[in-house]
Amino acid sequence: MRKYPLRFIPQEDRAIWGREFWLVSAYRAHPSIVSEGPYAGRSLPDLADEFGEELYGTKCAGPFPQLTKIIEAKDRLSIQVHPNEEASRRSGGDPKTEMWYVLGAAPGSYVSVGLNPGVARDDFIRALHDGVVEHLVRKIYVARGDVLLIPGGQIHSVGGGCRLYEIQQTSDTTWRLHDWNRIDPSTGGRRKTNEREGLASMDWSLPPAELAHCGEMDGPVPVKCPFFNLQVRNVSDRLSLSGRPDGFRILFVAEGKCAISTEGYPQVAMAADDSVLLPAGLSCEIVADGGCRLLISEP
Repeated sequence: MRKYPLRFIPQEDRAIWGREFWLVSAYRAHPSIVSEGPYAGRSLPDLADEFGEELYGTKCAGPFPQLTKIIEAKDRLSIQVHPNEEASRRSGGDPKTEMWYVLGAAPGSYVSVGLNPGVARDDFIRALHDGVVEHLVRKIYVARGDVLLIPGGQIHSVGGGCRLYEIQQTSDTTWRLHDWNRIDPSTGGRRKTNEREGLASMDWSLPPAELAHCGEMDGPVPVKCPFFNLQVRNVSDRLSLSGRPDGFRILFVAEGKCAISTEGYPQVAMAADDSVLLPAGLSCEIVADGGCRLLISEP
């Protein structure tokens, strides 16, 4: 494999609540396409099929395990849940745990994660049938730099005014439990929900979500996840990253500008919201242009 920083064409999806941009995706129904270099025009799942561990490293059993997005919520998302491994085997779909890094939040913005203390399963089901659940869901007010882990099985929503960077397992399975009784403009009726699958996927044993304030930190975020790790790096001058034969890296510029240099390939300039995939074993040097904040995810 010719190893160089892989850039992809962002893919925008518009929704009733706002929009999202798929940045790095090997999901076959929504694949990322390389934008430049020797593999321009090739899809990430195609490269993963051809090169396997050369691309994603020895730590991953394949297929390519990570997917990244930007979520821009003008209105609140539905109350939803993604299955974990056990629920996906039982009810279908692909397992999905995700982590959010808050890129920006309007004053008073919040996310909803889990239920308030003392809410029983029957209470929640009754509220779903009544179409009024907001008072049962735990609100967490957020600010730039906050990090949250959403395990598969945890109900959640994103409030309007939030802009998030999302790292997740390669999946597009979402069971929508409640959608605020919104009307689907394409049908004229209420948007479809997946109550049966969603309730079957909820994990009632999960502890309350913990918000990590990472706005000024430099280093690994204090949020543990079995599927990926996230570092926040504030680069004022230069940062060298040694190649990891056991795994890839995804670099995302949360703020500022920088350039990435690798051996045998032209320098890659990056600005806010840009991302690259560094194949396993590829070393690089990052040179900041007036300072930048990088989010680095690894398996």
